Amino acid sequence: MNPVKAAAWNFWYTLSNAETLAVYRFAIAKTWELLKRAVQLVLLLFLFATTIAVWLWSVSFQGGRSLRVWLETKNPTLPEVLTAAKNLFSQTFRSIWNWMQSQIKQQFGIEIKLPAIPEFQQLDPIQSGGSAIVTEPSKK
Repeated sequence: MNPVKAAAWNFWYTLSNAETLAVYRFAIAKTWELLKRAVQLVLLLFLFATTIAVWLWSVSFQGGRSLRVWLETKNPTLPEVLTAAKNLFSQTFRSIWNWMQSQIKQQFGIEIKLPAIPEFQQLDPIQSGGSAIVTEPSKK
């Protein structure tokens, strides 16, 4: 028998075998299932990212608007603005920290305690070693 004819016959026999057909059908079904799930995952990730972007935009917009109204109506000094910002960040991070602590304790049974944060104190430039430039009027 001719080697080319034998190879062609072996190829056709393997291709037309019922087992080969079942394997290819299974592979096509699995590929289609994987493709559908990948598209679903990409779509959900896109929707999640869009939702986060819109949420951040709206929070930023509302925060900026309320800050503008507060600045225009109260006309606060710089220390008042800094104190308000410190309180805002403190409250936000405190609630996040409390949630994280409860989750760590619930999931792992570990309790984390941080030392207390000292209060902010205004430093006096003379006591803190700062130097002041003193100029005397020139005598002529």
